[in-house]
Amino acid sequence: MNNIIQRLIIVCIGTIVAGFGVQFIVAANLGSDSVSTLILGLLQHTSIPFGRWSQLLSLIFLLSTFVYKREILGIGSIINTLLFGEAISFLANFIQFETGRSFGLNFSYLIAGFTLMALGTAIYLRADLGAGPVEGIMFCLCDKLKFSLKYSRIAIDFTIVFIGFILGGSLGVGTLFAIFALGPMIAAFIHILERINAKFLLPLQTTEE
Repeated sequence: MNNIIQRLIIVCIGTIVAGFGVQFIVAANLGSDSVSTLILGLLQHTSIPFGRWSQLLSLIFLLSTFVYKREILGIGSIINTLLFGEAISFLANFIQFETGRSFGLNFSYLIAGFTLMALGTAIYLRADLGAGPVEGIMFCLCDKLKFSLKYSRIAIDFTIVFIGFILGGSLGVGTLFAIFALGPMIAAFIHILERINAKFLLPLQTTEE
């Protein structure tokens, strides 16, 4: 029971960290991660808030994964779906785009955002309580097309960004980070956490094991 509680806490921490990362990326206004680009495109046509769109899209991704590979879902998947949007909405009360902010500071926000997003995703996956919405699609693609984790993420991010752009979402240097760097960053953080786990003999297992 204590191990389950520990893993649930890790799911929450990872989800919150990743959600905070997304808001830093959006606040930088230099091009967003893939899902944020899609949401920003959707916002051109609806009045649904950003955080709520995040939850709705997460639910759609979860349902898609449930149809194809439901065994990789779990209680963590539900927590991630509900908590991720709330974390974004919470930080939006304190950090938003400001027209007077320098490019250098915005770029720092961008780098911090992607780092937090990748780290939070890796932390979340360490709990092994079910894949997150986008990660579920990523693992399905790995299984279906025999892609590696990082190349599956690149393919998914490219597709989502393309749809977001068609809907009116803006592109920028952050979009390139989303397509080509986020997958490798997540894989790198997973590897780092695995090495930490091996060194300190932590009781948690990874989804990859």
